Amino acid sequence: MTGTLAQLVEQRTENPCVPGSIPGGTTIKSPNKLFGFFGFITMEHFFYIIYSKSKDSFYVGESHNVSERLHKHIAHIYNPKSFTKIASDWEIAICHTCANKADALYLEKFIKRMKNKKFILKIIEDPNILKDILAKR
Repeated sequence: MTGTLAQLVEQRTENPCVPGSIPGGTTIKSPNKLFGFFGFITMEHFFYIIYSKSKDSFYVGESHNVSERLHKHIAHIYNPKSFTKIASDWEIAICHTCANKADALYLEKFIKRMKNKKFILKIIEDPNILKDILAKR
């Protein structure tokens, strides 16, 4: 029985897109979510901007778990040379749900290339700008 279960798990993880590799009806796919043998998995990713009042500074990033990432920024768990080590009072200014990691990374790189605090403030004021950025790429 254990061997059968291991084989079933291997089939599911190896190539879930090949017809016949997963018994019919075991997975339900939608654009942002997958429900299968292992339970509910979120495929969403997030673009975020955090703000430090003490340094009057913004940081732009992406993550699949923004609250965990914020904790790491505040606790300085990342690289000691990380930009966010300058403060410990980071708070989320905006968190935008993206369909996937590629979209979140695109927004992060786009905003970082702008190097413009006024532009970041406009995005916080009107998050629809992010949708426009993604639509025009």
